[in-house]
Amino acid sequence: MPIHELFVSTRGVRRLIRDALKCGCPESVFDDVRIGLPTLYNTHGVPGGLEILVGNRLLVAVIPLQGLMNPESDIPAILERGRRVRDDNGFNRFRLVLVDARDAQHPLRFDAMAAAPDDRSHVHLLDDQELKSCME
Repeated sequence: MPIHELFVSTRGVRRLIRDALKCGCPESVFDDVRIGLPTLYNTHGVPGGLEILVGNRLLVAVIPLQGLMNPESDIPAILERGRRVRDDNGFNRFRLVLVDARDAQHPLRFDAMAAAPDDRSHVHLLDDQELKSCME
C-alpha cells in the first residue's frame, strides 16, 4: 500500500508525531494539519513520498527507503532541502521519516542518517508496520 494512502486522519498524524517520533508539540498545532504529496514544498522528488505540515510549525517528510536510488547521498540532500524549506517558511522543525519493511536487508549506513544539518532537523527510521499501527 502506498504511504499516502495511510494518512487519512489527523488522529493518525498526531499518533505518528507524538508516539513514533516522540515530538512534544503542543496540542494546538494539530488544529491545522496538511497532508500532501511532495509537491507542496518540493522538499524531495522521491517516488512514494509524502509531506505533512503541522500547525505551520513542523514539516515532516515521510519517504519509503526503497524509493531512494542512493541513500548515502540522497538522505543528506533531502535533509538539506528540508532545512532550507523549513527556514524559508519560518517552520520550527523538519523531520525526515524513512520507512522500510521490517525484514528489509539493505546496506544503509546510519552515519548518513545522522547527518542532520542542525538541531532543528531530525531523522527517524520506522518500519512499515510501525507506521501502519500509528495510522490505525
